[in-house]
Amino acid sequence: PVSGPGKLEVVDIKSRQITITWEPFGYNVTRCHRYNLTVHYRYQAGGQEQVREEVSWDTDNSHPQHTITNLSPYTNVSVKLVLMNPEGRKESQEIVVQTDEDVPSVVPLESIQGSTFEEKIFLQWREPAQTYGVITLYEITYKAVSSFDPEIDLSNQSGRVLKHGNETHYLFFGLYPGTTYSFTIRASTAKGFGPPVTSQLTTKISAPSMPPYELETPLNQTDSTVTVLLKPAQSRGAPVRYADVEETFQESNKLISC
Repeated sequence: PVSGPGKLEVVDIKSRQITITWEPFGYNVTRCHRYNLTVHYRYQAGGQEQVREEVSWDTDNSHPQHTITNLSPYTNVSVKLVLMNPEGRKESQEIVVQTDEDVPSVVPLESIQGSTFEEKIFLQWREPAQTYGVITLYEITYKAVSSFDPEIDLSNQSGRVLKHGNETHYLFFGLYPGTTYSFTIRASTAKGFGPPVTSQLTTKISAPSMPPYELETPLNQTDSTVTVLLKPAQSRGAPVRYADVEETFQESNKLISC
């Protein structure tokens, strides 16, 4: 051939394919009626360079083009054309194009870790293994699914949090003690959210709280007994199983505890 294909351009870019076009050529370029045109391209995948070539059959068209498929999103691809006949070969200039973004893969389940407290959970995670673009947002939805205290109302224990793409942690507070929460995380690029992943964590059980007691008149009193009204303790994550009662009385100007 006299020269390689000219005016190599990219006319369409998608997340997993690109379409190229070039200047049509005739006998004055090929110098032979028998020739073929191959598309050579290379890109990085999984830390290794992938080199491919495909034969283009669209050589007689006045507007020739070729679509390269099965590419990875958000990846630089180097492309050139090689024109060959029985006498030799000529190459076009090499161009570099980046495929478009796509939705990311799932956040790794094993990366979701939590530090649990009585009314708080500190949640951490890692970005998806395949980001397929720039992570712009993380969406975390949560809800209470069960509690050690069967009488607690969990209907208002749910919500949704959005975090910037460079933030992979969040402190949830105002939670109920002794309660299991379900956390669902999704990552997003400019193309939208990827698939969700769900993990569960349980807050720690808290000691029950006692209502305030003031100096009150006993319900009944004899020479050897005193009857008082006990107010129920407020459970915090688990049912109250029993209560300790401490008695104090004064005799001969001495305070005795038992």
